[in-house]
Amino acid sequence: MKTFNKIIVVLLFCGLMFNVYSQRKLSTGQAFSFVFMTDLHVKHDPVVLTELSRLTDTINKMKVDFVLTGGDQVFDVMRGNVKKGDSLFSLYKEQMAKINVPVHSCMGNHDLFGIYPESDIDSTHIDYKYGMFQRHLGNPYYSFDHKGWHFIVLNVLDVADKKYIGRVDEKQIEWLKQDLNKVDANTPVAVAAHLPFVSSFYQVYPPKSGGGAAFTWIKNRDEVLQLFKNHQLKLVLQGHTHWLEDINVENRTRFITGGAVAGRPSWRGNNHGPRGFMLFSVKENSFSWKFIEYGTSERP
Repeated sequence: MKTFNKIIVVLLFCGLMFNVYSQRKLSTGQAFSFVFMTDLHVKHDPVVLTELSRLTDTINKMKVDFVLTGGDQVFDVMRGNVKKGDSLFSLYKEQMAKINVPVHSCMGNHDLFGIYPESDIDSTHIDYKYGMFQRHLGNPYYSFDHKGWHFIVLNVLDVADKKYIGRVDEKQIEWLKQDLNKVDANTPVAVAAHLPFVSSFYQVYPPKSGGGAAFTWIKNRDEVLQLFKNHQLKLVLQGHTHWLEDINVENRTRFITGGAVAGRPSWRGNNHGPRGFMLFSVKENSFSWKFIEYGTSERP
């Protein structure tokens, strides 16, 4: 009888472990979808607000799991003025509250507060640089997990000589190391950042001053990417250039720049393609995307 009881216990334990394994396997293999939208350049303009209403309505109809931005939420706060900055970030939050799923925001250069020489505040102000973004939207770098994927939102903006530069600071580098130490080597990883890590923009549109082929948006790009060498970095989502590109590096990592909600130039044209956002469909370790035009084809 005791032997029989032991067998029952063992079978129950094995069944329990199999169920746990099955649930874990199911959770990591679930399909999901999300929106990546970048360069919204939200501002107090009735025409822009009409377009943003179209944007939110379009996203809500898709029933995605979440929305991820690529920076430049507002346009802009680099010249200071606390009252104006607060009103722009409040407007952005008001618009995002219309979306029925979580919205994860990324720091863009236009979201840096008071960094320009003509600003009415200096670096001692509590809202300077990252402060206003942090007060309204939280930490400018963070990570989260979703159905077997690990998402990392980086802040690749810094300030030097009263202008923005692309750089991931030392504090964030240390945080990123610790974050990746907690991630299994087989877990697919996605990164979102405003400035491109890899882009062909200046190869296609060389700057008039020359030097485009050697241009690096993020000064310590190689140091940052090296941290992912032992991880499954599947996807890097980028913004800033207001154009759409998909670069496959060694069939390992896709560097995708997501066009722009505001078009190019911001809310004044559609150079390099129409205004829109990206819809990603994910299943296990693979994904596909579509570019969604949400508004009119003409100037809003």
